[in-house]
Amino acid sequence: MVSDRLDEQWDLYDRALHRLGTQRRGDPMPPGTVHLTVAALVFGPDGRVLLQRRSPQKLHRPNTWDASAGGSVLLEETPAQAVRREVQEELGLTLAFAPADRFARVWHATWVEDWFTVGLPTVPVLHRQQTEVAALTWCAVASACARLAAQGDAAYADQVRAAQAWLARP
Repeated sequence: MVSDRLDEQWDLYDRALHRLGTQRRGDPMPPGTVHLTVAALVFGPDGRVLLQRRSPQKLHRPNTWDASAGGSVLLEETPAQAVRREVQEELGLTLAFAPADRFARVWHATWVEDWFTVGLPTVPVLHRQQTEVAALTWCAVASACARLAAQGDAAYADQVRAAQAWLARP
């Protein structure tokens, strides 16, 4: 059984991020269009980063280690609203993300990924979304980067380092 919701509705954009209309997740993307996605990296007070292992039932990259939370920006959502929703759904945390918490925008063939980060003052109680998240772990940044790189996600390891630097800025 697939854990992804194939009937989700997205806004559809051109390469200049002008909204063109809507798109159902399960439908093929029209040429030259993208949809928005978000990823969140959550850091604890000791500098460790939270990673999730995706469910084996995910369509893309099943059972791999990933950002703390993430997913598609749904119809009429902003990226900041979407990252708040995804963190709530996947981790059970209510966090206030703002557009200023975005530290990176990464372009792919058919989607644009906005990366957000937050540093928490205490280690929270987490409530993992069991249908989409197989496991959660707090890792030292070097360990998280090694884990991500070992599974072929060197770009995600780069995002962990970039998020750590973003949080350390004055």
